[in-house]
Amino acid sequence: MEDNTELILLKKKLADQEKQLYNLRLSRRILMNLLEQTVKEKNMLCSELEKKRGQGIKRQKREIKTNSFWAGSCQVVDYIKLLKNKRH
Repeated sequence: MEDNTELILLKKKLADQEKQLYNLRLSRRILMNLLEQTVKEKNMLCSELEKKRGQGIKRQKREIKTNSFWAGSCQVVDYIKLLKNKRH
């Protein structure tokens, strides 16, 4: 009888942990989608800003600013790709 009770408790604990795991995976997918959307919006806004600035700035200065800015963005995009590859 004691073994039966322990087995029932372990099955209940396992079911709870499976539910938590499902919820965590769902939250992770939602956060990854939000991160991707944020990166896309940032890139779009930055390209608009560059177009506006491009009229009065020399090409050399613009390239230097763009290169230093996009270096950080590439790291974010690479991190997203890395996380996506780990999912599969």
